Amino acid sequence: MAAATILIVEDHEDIRTLLRDVLAPDYTIVEAVDGVSALSKFHDSQPDLVILDLMLPGIMGESVLKTLRKTSQVPVLVLTAIQDKQKIVELLENGANDYLTKPFDIDELIARVKVQLRANQPSQPQAKMLTYGKVSLNQETHQILVADHELVLPKKEFALLQILMTHPHQVFQKAQLYETVWGEPYINAENTLNVHLSNLRTKISALSIDSQYVNSIWGIGVRFD
Repeated sequence: MAAATILIVEDHEDIRTLLRDVLAPDYTIVEAVDGVSALSKFHDSQPDLVILDLMLPGIMGESVLKTLRKTSQVPVLVLTAIQDKQKIVELLENGANDYLTKPFDIDELIARVKVQLRANQPSQPQAKMLTYGKVSLNQETHQILVADHELVLPKKEFALLQILMTHPHQVFQKAQLYETVWGEPYINAENTLNVHLSNLRTKISALSIDSQYVNSIWGIGVRFD
């Protein structure tokens, strides 16, 4: 599979070089130093992700974002020194998929890049029904039956169960589950995920006392079997 292409739009050479050095081992990198060249290189390279600085010479980053959104839904990760929450909300409403405030942590940047690229992958056709043991899940109606008893789950717990049932016996890393369901990096989120998994396990076990299904594999992750 070809490496994803990332367009880095950043006028500060030191930051642009840092981003290139960090991302180039895994991705094809295209660079732009201002808004005009960003739009031109976007058209030429058709990237899978844009990392966009807001403070650009010529056309500002906000204008670049609005122009991109007229023709494309490619993920855009904004880099900004802005701390004003209202401004950040406006950015997200205008089409940014995510943002990082400067100075940013490299590990967090890489995690957010991976999340956006994964979310942008084309989805595979789904089977309508997922069934394993006494558990069945209808992906169209969202109805769940456990030992012929209906189970109603909150959105996040349903999504976790759906992922696990799609690949029974497969061990999922907790970070993989969290980033897929919550759509954000797995940073300081272990307790949140564990609570949701515990709730899911308890609810299933209450209806099927002879099977647990949602099993934690110590030090590795979670699987459904």
